[in-house]
Parts: sequence; C-alpha cells; structure tokens
Amino acid sequence: MNPLVNVVVAASLAAPVPTGPGALTKNPIYATGKLPQVTCEEKMFNPARFDSVQLYVEDISDCLEQAWRPQLAKAGIPFSKPRLVVKGGKRIKACGFSGEPYETFSMYCLKNKTIYMLIPDRSLADELNRPTILLSLARGYGYHIQQLTGIVGQQLKAEKKLSKRGLLAQRKRFELQTTCFAGAFLGSVWDSLGHTAEPSSEHMLWVLVNTTIGPSQGSTKNRTYWATRGYESWSPGSCNTFTAPAKRVS
Repeated sequence: MNPLVNVVVAASLAAPVPTGPGALTKNPIYATGKLPQVTCEEKMFNPARFDSVQLYVEDISDCLEQAWRPQLAKAGIPFSKPRLVVKGGKRIKACGFSGEPYETFSMYCLKNKTIYMLIPDRSLADELNRPTILLSLARGYGYHIQQLTGIVGQQLKAEKKLSKRGLLAQRKRFELQTTCFAGAFLGSVWDSLGHTAEPSSEHMLWVLVNTTIGPSQGSTKNRTYWATRGYESWSPGSCNTFTAPAKRVS
C-alpha cells in the first residue's frame, strides 16, 4: 500500500525549503550529522481502551519531535508539527483510504500535513511483540520530514517527467529513504526504550522492513540495507537514496 496515494500537493512550500533537483540529491538535512540521543521511554498502554492507545501514540509523536526539530534547525529549515489522527476499530477511513487493514500502519496526507495512524483492533493484542505502532509512526514522521525539507515537492515534480519504468525506480528511492529516516530515529532512541538486547533490535528492524512491502518499496534486501544503515548511523546523511547506485535502490 502506498501511503502517499490519493493526496493533494500543498499549494506552496515556505522558504527556505530547498527546491529543484538539489532538494533530492544535496538536501541540507544530509549535512546535519547524527540525530540527538533522545530519551524516549516506551510507556505501557491498555489495548482495551482506545484513549490509552491514543496517549501512547501521542507520547511517541512527542519523542519524534524532540529528535527531528533540532535536526531541521541545524539545516536551517523551519519545523512544524504534523497533525496526528489516530483511528481504530475494524473498518477505517482516512485520506482517501477505506478498508479493513490487517495490522497497524500510518499514512501521511499531504493536503493537510496529517499523519493518520490506522490501528485495527486485531493488531493491538500483539503490539508488545511486534511494535508496529512505534515503527509505523516513525515511518509516517519520515514522510513529514521529507515534506518539510522539500523532498516531497521535488519528488512529485520529478515524477511528472518520468516513464512508467522510471517512475517506479524514482518511487523506490523515495520510499527507501523514508525507511532509512525511520531507522535513524529508532537507532537514536533504542537504548532508552528498554529493548537493548541485540536480538530485539534485529527483530525490530525485521518488523520495520517486512511491514512495508509493495512494488514501490524496493526489495527486501534493500529495505533491510537502508533500515539498518539509518539505525546504525542515526544520521539522515546516511539516507541519501537519490545518489545511491541503482543496485541499492532496486
């Protein structure tokens, strides 16, 4: 599923957001170094109470802001918080999507800069073993960072000029970068979450990689490569998929 489906491009991007091809290949966010090591304690929640789940999601969103806000400041790019909407139940509607998702996922809606967290009832019971809320929100925030830094705007411009084959290749670069951004955040907060054992981090990366499957998401090998690259470096500078060789973004 493409989280950017059925969205409308914002009418304008506020300066000094980068524009042109350099927004993809030479974005200032790449030169900002590591994300700060944020303390992000993962709080317990009651799966039977939606208000408890919503508070948990909001806490993670606050943690994401603590990590990314100073990074954009280093790049000289204005930061704004995304709107956050949490939807639960069986059948979910949001930003043009309507259906019954099997497990948690996020969508970033460009027309209102909103992250929609779609959390079906059946996915909550397994949340502690497969932290899909944490991982899905980290990806959703990755799209927001791509929007704020001008990457989304230039990506959509580039897509208009491409053949069908070229379009798919370009989208893979974009989506793999989102995965890498999510990995960078997760690496910077992982120790504070209380899952410090190596097998746990490997499992978390496996879940991140294997809950984002689709033609535009890249191969499993490359999703794993970019998720791990971001996780180990903590740095958006490691996520420049737009200058990576084709074999790394296939």
